[in-house]
Amino acid sequence: MEYLFYRLWQLLIGKSEEDMPPFGSIIIIWLLIVLNIRTIELLLNHFFDFAYTPRGENEIILYSLIPISIVLIFNIFYLFRRRTKIKLKYENESELKKKVGNIVLFTYGVLSILIFFIIGNAYPIS
Repeated sequence: MEYLFYRLWQLLIGKSEEDMPPFGSIIIIWLLIVLNIRTIELLLNHFFDFAYTPRGENEIILYSLIPISIVLIFNIFYLFRRRTKIKLKYENESELKKKVGNIVLFTYGVLSILIFFIIGNAYPIS
């Protein structure tokens, strides 16, 4: 996860200044992880009939906000606060590693989104 954060950060540099590239990286990784969690939830519901269905509007809000908040807080405390150490760890990588890292990052992002929508269409929670 650190390396994906670093590659995203490096791709976003030049788009803005200061802390915005690392923060943008956090938000993108957060979104992808939340999609992965929801994909796993859809699969668990389909194969094991394991799903929680919130009944009221407040339950729906809590059900949505709790995992989203946990992932965001984890990313902020684990990645954003350690961004200087992460940068020092990976900044001397070779050009080949950069290209491979970008390919892995792009593939992870596209597959996370595609799989979420494919699974969501195939096995919706009713």
